[in-house]
Amino acid sequence: YHQVDTSRCIGCQMCYRSPNDSTEHYQMTICPWNAIDILHNPNVKPDDDSILLPYWKGEGAELPWAKLEEYGYQLFLDGQVFVPTSRQDMIDIFNWLGKSDWLYSEDGDTVAIVEEASRDEHKICFEATAEGRELLDCIYPGWHRIFMD
Repeated sequence: YHQVDTSRCIGCQMCYRSPNDSTEHYQMTICPWNAIDILHNPNVKPDDDSILLPYWKGEGAELPWAKLEEYGYQLFLDGQVFVPTSRQDMIDIFNWLGKSDWLYSEDGDTVAIVEEASRDEHKICFEATAEGRELLDCIYPGWHRIFMD
């Protein structure tokens, strides 16, 4: 059983399994349009603490860490993510990443990881800020919870 985030899937049915990149925990499926974000086996225990937790300096610690990691990784890969305007649940995740409470430097400087770049009736484009991009480049290389590219 694998959970698939298909919110951006266009239903082209051109996705295919990559046996060389699949393991007992992950079935790597390639989407030629980069529409499917994650194919993750929910039976695998996630990390005790999110990889993003040490960088969060805002109020509270009960954030949607799993989704923040997933969408943060998509920003790391592509630098931008398009979200349907009808998906408030997804927009709420990017609003967390858009708060200026993410630790950027050893001096305690904080930045927003993402900002809204454009919006129309159907979609919102969120782009990584310059500082957010540098932060993501620091956080995600070698990350062992591989999401789909």
